[in-house]
Amino acid sequence: MAITNIHEDIIKTHILTKLDGQTLAAAGCTSSHLQSLCSDQTLWSNICHSTWPSTADPLITKAISTFSSGHRSFYSDATSPPTHHLTPTTATSSAPTTQLISSVDLRYHDELIFSKVESTNTTPSDWFQTSPFRVDLLEPNEIVLSAVKISGDGQVLLTDLENNMTLSWVLIDPTRNRAVNVSSVKPVSVQRNWLTNNVELTFAVVIVPDYVNCNVQVTCGVNEGRGEFTMTGVSLTVLDVYGKCLSGKDSMVILQGLASGTPRSRGGGEERERYREYIRRRRERNEKTERRERWLDTAFVAGGVAIFMAFWSFAIC
Repeated sequence: MAITNIHEDIIKTHILTKLDGQTLAAAGCTSSHLQSLCSDQTLWSNICHSTWPSTADPLITKAISTFSSGHRSFYSDATSPPTHHLTPTTATSSAPTTQLISSVDLRYHDELIFSKVESTNTTPSDWFQTSPFRVDLLEPNEIVLSAVKISGDGQVLLTDLENNMTLSWVLIDPTRNRAVNVSSVKPVSVQRNWLTNNVELTFAVVIVPDYVNCNVQVTCGVNEGRGEFTMTGVSLTVLDVYGKCLSGKDSMVILQGLASGTPRSRGGGEERERYREYIRRRRERNEKTERRERWLDTAFVAGGVAIFMAFWSFAIC
């Protein structure tokens, strides 16, 4: 039986609604008839809302409506891993934007535990251009209690979070009608802060060869006895190879370059290896800087002593 002999309502209601985004896109490539049916915005809207619950927010819906193919274009952007190499053309030719919208969803064992939309004013003023770029989703001292229960303790707990916590941080540029997911999906680092006893999860996309890091930090409080899980911080920064936060001007060059570049493959292991290399290079750069500063301090002290001795010898004579 030809697909055209099946009523369109049956295809839409009982077949296409069962497909995920990648399968739906593939089905649309098989024939012009299916291409028309698979381009239905309601289908793509439902897929986006299922994949990223935060996209149901009116602010996100309005921004996506201006994309060339609506939710389908957004899905393509948000599921394409960003480039890890920024060429000079990519990094400098992007037009400035005055707003970035963050669509953030955090899951544990595929269960949604945190979802939020945040709008950031990126108007290229003197203050924004020179100040460190940072997007915080929680207010200072704000605590978000999750309904899920965390099992395990010690290293077992950290391993469980590393393997089963996933994060999507999609940045939307409504001026250029583009989106990019700047999260590594799974954590590249999970460790406990010895001072606060909080668990810190790092999600990162590292860009080479300059080793700039789009760094998402999730800070959690875990009551291992009760299995309670709280979030005390969720933030995005862009860090250089020394671990310093880039300014708004430099960060926008990086973020716009990520959205405009050629997508690369993304895997949990690959991202972790790239992050470890970033940490190694950062440590080497910082140690080199410290050695240079110690040498300058020693030279300065030695010079001061030499001047003092010369002056003292002159005074005695």
